[in-house]
Amino acid sequence: MEFQRFTAPDAAALEVSIDVHRARLAQALQVGDELGLVDHTGDLAGLLTTARREAEALALLQQQLDRVEQFSNSEVSGGFWNAYATALQYNGQHAQAEPAFAKALALSRAGGWLRLQSFVLQHWGRSLVEQGDLDQAQLKFEEALAIRQQLNDPRQASTESALSGLAALRAQAVRPSH
Repeated sequence: MEFQRFTAPDAAALEVSIDVHRARLAQALQVGDELGLVDHTGDLAGLLTTARREAEALALLQQQLDRVEQFSNSEVSGGFWNAYATALQYNGQHAQAEPAFAKALALSRAGGWLRLQSFVLQHWGRSLVEQGDLDQAQLKFEEALAIRQQLNDPRQASTESALSGLAALRAQAVRPSH
């Protein structure tokens, strides 16, 4: 079961964006831009995952696992780990996704990157719902919502929707069957 997985509103625009990010990644590789490789890999992988090409995203991310470690003080690293965790999640590798989500959250907290924290918490919450851990999912969504409210981030609506969806799942679970 996928819980409130994001779907791009414009598939053609998503494909164009994928092509643009492939070109950026190729450029970073050509000029030897190590941080750019990590950054563009994470961005491209996120787009590929949105396009339901998570196996391709995971393979791309795995090529940069050693390189990303040298940038743990960069927000790029936190975004990379969130993209990696999400690709693992949608490849059905929830157990492997957990430490990657934890790493992304720890990096974003250490760096004080609130927007990234809210993304990680939201993604991790959805993964937890898919695993049936509704209590932990709720905590993640509530923390994401608090951050998004603090930032006045319009994405708080998606977090409110996740909390509503979670409440509906809980209600279904307690309804007696006939």
